Amino acid sequence: MKISIINYKLLLALLFILASWITFTVFWNSSKLWSALNLSISFHYWDNSTKSIFPKIPLIPLKSLTETELRIKEIMEKLDQQIPPRPFDHVNTTSSATHSTATILNPRDTYCRGDQLDILLEMRDHLGHRKQYGGDFLRARMSSPTLMAGASGKVTDFNNGTYLISFTLFWEGQVSLSLLLIHPSEGVSALWRARNQGYDRVIFIGQFVNGTSQVHSECGLILKTSAELCQYMDNRDQEAFYCMRPQHIPCAALTHMYSKNKQVSYLSKQEKSLFERSNVGVEIMEKFNTISVSKCNTLKSVDLHESGKLQHQLAVDLDRNINIRWQKHCYPLIASMTYSVKEIEYLTRAIDRTGGEKNTIVVISLGQHFRPFPIDVFIRRALNVHKAIQRLLLRSPDTMVIIKTENIREMYNDAERFSDFHGYIQYLIIKDIFQDLSVSIVDAWDITIAYGTNNVHPPQHVVRNQINILLNYIC
Repeated sequence: MKISIINYKLLLALLFILASWITFTVFWNSSKLWSALNLSISFHYWDNSTKSIFPKIPLIPLKSLTETELRIKEIMEKLDQQIPPRPFDHVNTTSSATHSTATILNPRDTYCRGDQLDILLEMRDHLGHRKQYGGDFLRARMSSPTLMAGASGKVTDFNNGTYLISFTLFWEGQVSLSLLLIHPSEGVSALWRARNQGYDRVIFIGQFVNGTSQVHSECGLILKTSAELCQYMDNRDQEAFYCMRPQHIPCAALTHMYSKNKQVSYLSKQEKSLFERSNVGVEIMEKFNTISVSKCNTLKSVDLHESGKLQHQLAVDLDRNINIRWQKHCYPLIASMTYSVKEIEYLTRAIDRTGGEKNTIVVISLGQHFRPFPIDVFIRRALNVHKAIQRLLLRSPDTMVIIKTENIREMYNDAERFSDFHGYIQYLIIKDIFQDLSVSIVDAWDITIAYGTNNVHPPQHVVRNQINILLNYIC
């Protein structure tokens, strides 16, 4: 089938919007194409057993900790150290964007393209007192409205209330700087504690079909009930999902699913006030003038991959036979619309079924759907995918694997469930877990900061930029 370049990119854009995995295979003969299309997806790796007692953590009782459990424990302990409790008696003692001070180090009238501009930030509370610890969730960005370009800045936390904000000046002309206090350190601490307290901020409703009758039942990663449960288990990877078993209906009759938010919170009333709209994403450098950047004569190396001003023009050879297959990453999948679970399976199983070769590209994206759940769920999934990629690259070293990180999203939309702080922690975990593998990264996190989109589904021109980077790896 012949596909136009426009439709091809729109298809890729759709794929990039959803958390998923994708395989691109450039087929050089039709026999390979048919063998790939005939691969079936089934439940045969799942243990559809019944349990009468609700599961505890870890999901499957173990006599001794496995390698994965030990790694989860190690990562959790490191994160707990980096995000210590920050209790407060009054909002006035929390970090304040208005009272904090930002000072340009070694200021000049004009900067050269490629220079680094450093800013010293001193955080203060609402009473004007200097903060004695770090941990504030900050977002640094520079932009050029004239060039329609943007780039993220680097934030270095000295853990004593001071930060170094560094920008690489990529373009000539007038450059605007922005430094947002997304959440104060006290809010970060509250979100971290709340996230790891419960699995029930989002609940799932499963549809079971028995002949002509349909029954709906509550499902989830953990169900606190003494009722009989259907257990959908991947024993090897120690991942599971549960549904309350409808009477006289087998567990294998589960066909569809949807989710909805539950009216539950693990934040105190005082903590919730930190996430009111007026306290989220507050500009610290509101009174800063623009920076003037000139070309100068000094030769400097500038890496535009860190910038939102990426204008790669890549062509696609439509005469070649390209097959694209998209697949959901399995539970948890948050969606208010009903979706089918008949062909759902964990990413690791799908990767294990991929033979791999030099003309096969595997793209994996994990993130947004995991934010409302305790971080151990995300860590376990990332570690299992890491192992599956190891196995893939062992049997087929020429296979290209690309990890797409998640986008930033709306700032003012339900911080306890979906704050970008949750996404940032997952972003750091992905970078840490996959650093030892020969994989490429499409850094959507950095790109969406550069564009300042604040939208879980970015505009088409931003998605196109991400796709261009993907195609740059491939081509």
